[in-house]
Amino acid sequence: MKFKSLFLLLVVVSLSTGLAVAQTLNADNLRNVDIAALSDDEIKSYYNKAKATGLSDEQLFAMASQRGLPADQLQKLKDRLLQLNAGSKGSTRPTLPGTVKEDKPELQKTESEEAARPAMKPVLRDSSIFGSELFSEVSSVFEPNYRIATPASYTLGPGDELTVQVYGYSEQTYRLPVSAEGNVYIQNVGPVSVLGLSVEDAANRIKARLAATIYKAISSGQTKVQTTLSKIRTIGVTVIGQATKPGTYNISSLSTLFNLLYLCGGPSGNGSFRKIELVRGSQRRQIDLYSFLLRGDRKDNVLLQDQDVVVIPYYQMRVTIEGEVRRPGKFEMLPNESLDQLMTYCGGFSDSAFRGSIKLMRISDTGRLLADVPADQMGSFLPRSGDVVRIGKALNRFNNRVTVRGAVYRPGDYELKPGMQLKQLIDLAGGLLPDAFKARGIIARLKDDLTAASVSFDVGSVLAGKEAISLVREDIVTISSLFDLRDQQVVDVQGAVRTPGSLAYREGITLRDVIQLSGGFAEGADKANVEIARRMPEVDVNTDAYKQSELIRVDLSAGLASAGANEVLKPFDLILIRSRGNFERQRSVVVEGQVLSPGRYSLENSKETISQLLQRAGGFKGSADSSAILIKRVANYSLSATERQLIMERLLDVSRDSLMRNPELREQMLKEIDFLSVNVEKIKANQEISDLITALGVETGSKYKDEDLRYEKVVIMTDA
Repeated sequence: MKFKSLFLLLVVVSLSTGLAVAQTLNADNLRNVDIAALSDDEIKSYYNKAKATGLSDEQLFAMASQRGLPADQLQKLKDRLLQLNAGSKGSTRPTLPGTVKEDKPELQKTESEEAARPAMKPVLRDSSIFGSELFSEVSSVFEPNYRIATPASYTLGPGDELTVQVYGYSEQTYRLPVSAEGNVYIQNVGPVSVLGLSVEDAANRIKARLAATIYKAISSGQTKVQTTLSKIRTIGVTVIGQATKPGTYNISSLSTLFNLLYLCGGPSGNGSFRKIELVRGSQRRQIDLYSFLLRGDRKDNVLLQDQDVVVIPYYQMRVTIEGEVRRPGKFEMLPNESLDQLMTYCGGFSDSAFRGSIKLMRISDTGRLLADVPADQMGSFLPRSGDVVRIGKALNRFNNRVTVRGAVYRPGDYELKPGMQLKQLIDLAGGLLPDAFKARGIIARLKDDLTAASVSFDVGSVLAGKEAISLVREDIVTISSLFDLRDQQVVDVQGAVRTPGSLAYREGITLRDVIQLSGGFAEGADKANVEIARRMPEVDVNTDAYKQSELIRVDLSAGLASAGANEVLKPFDLILIRSRGNFERQRSVVVEGQVLSPGRYSLENSKETISQLLQRAGGFKGSADSSAILIKRVANYSLSATERQLIMERLLDVSRDSLMRNPELREQMLKEIDFLSVNVEKIKANQEISDLITALGVETGSKYKDEDLRYEKVVIMTDA
């Protein structure tokens, strides 16, 4: 392949002198080469032989580019060499022209240098210092951005590279690195000096040289030329003083002062944000970062040049502000700045701040001083370094508030106007409600020494204008309602009504009204014997058998149409409606276990026995343990959980642990139930099988209870 021969020729000739290399390259064209066709061993061999001549990587690649090696092939060659050198442990990596050192520092140092470099210790920052958050590890405010157009002020220098594209009648692309002398070399044109020129001026100079030599059609406009900055050089700048990471930095020539501050971590805890200096030769420029932090002003974000020095001095004055401000912290102040300027830096007062004055603490030669600075003197008061400014909260009280409560249409807080009278406040509150107690009102007032006082007044006299009472700040006026001064009047309905309970008393309410509001009579109500118990206004407790209440008996046999239903009630009447003595609801029991027909059975009469119930259930099954019957019923007394547990253990013959592990048994234990055991064999021996009630050991008629019958069961136990 043509490229192989050319590259071999380059290596062979380069073994003599660098001049011979240049002459050989001048004689050949590398425009049609293919880097991918060369093996790794061939590229490494050619590269090592070329390096033996003493030429640098930049010189070799520049010569290859001048001889027409396309940019994509040149980049492939660089990438292949980087991969080969990265795979050789301990080898020196080549420095490629156009690479930005801070983006890929591993391309600039050998592995031994990387291992020898000490690990960077984490920087502990005082987050209360205004501006320090911009240089935290998670911030990217000042991070360099290289994807920008070339600034108009950018000047070319050694290490930059221009791309010149010729198009129209002629087509050609030149990659022109700027040499150490500030020249770019164009084939068949010669060197062109671009040192110190802007990109635009350099483009005009190159265009003029091309038009005067090999591209005559440029003058007529038939051939055009476009020049761009394709690669930028690396410059060295130094940061000294109170920086977080001072030192010398190799950065892109497009980097600005803010980019450098980001790289060095910004000012340290003792560094100044207000008097950073940029030293360029004999010139010095002072930078105040507060202009950017407060207003976003980037006028000081200048492009850096090679050999620039950035000096971060100690801060001269720093003041701390605390309390009710939008941004508490430490702020660097200049000698002529007042407290007003400090309030601007911290964002001003918070919404709940007291703005009349501020407190300032200062360290003097003899100790600490405390000063109160009025608001009108803040513009002229100059703080000192170490001062602590504290902004307090506004008092949680009103200077012009009065309050009215109680029987008015619009109770609440109102503005106290100069000379305001009590009648004006009542009028503002919409006047009195009809139930207002007009004989007396009360004003709760605080004296000047904050002791509580009470002022009473006649509400009627105040409204009539006969009594004038002036209000003061924080007065609380209370006008009571008539209903507030007496008990709530009710009537109670108890017994056989659908909704028993208390009802609000209304004047003129009758017995018919109360029963109707209670849902009417319940089933079984004894309408002929309704009783009203009325509270006695006075009771003679000095007698032995004094009368406690007045009883009124009403016959409502005809229902609510009865004449007695028109009885007018009084407050606190108690209406009792009992059930008829000959009324009784159906009762039932549940039979479970080893009987032929288990289920629920209604009781036919009050004397029904277990034997009759078993007969209705069809008798025992063959597997039944007929010697034991268990009755479970709702208890009419309260037993403790421990007592119920002991009963269940005895009746069921189980241990305490077994009882607690069984959730069903544990649930039954906690219910208010009784367990009764019937010994059938004993009853048979006594010839009392027709009436088992004696075996229960309880009185006749109490065997079944009119309780919640879901828990009243007769359980026939199975054989063991």
